Amino acid sequence: MEKINEIEKVETITPEQVAKVLGKGVEFVRAGLRQNRFPFGTAVESKSGQWNYIIIKSKFLEYVK
Repeated sequence: MEKINEIEKVETITPEQVAKVLGKGVEFVRAGLRQNRFPFGTAVESKSGQWNYIIIKSKFLEYVK
């Protein structure tokens, strides 16, 4: 069985970086992530109502390929 410390860290990018590549506004990207419209990331709302975004770089590069 694989140990957790042997797993490589996943490289992530920001909604701002994605927006720049797509030629869209950052709010467009954030809204898409909150609505599960993109296959490369997700958004999670904290208890305080703040949104956190995770965008997997390799999945985004595959999406724009």
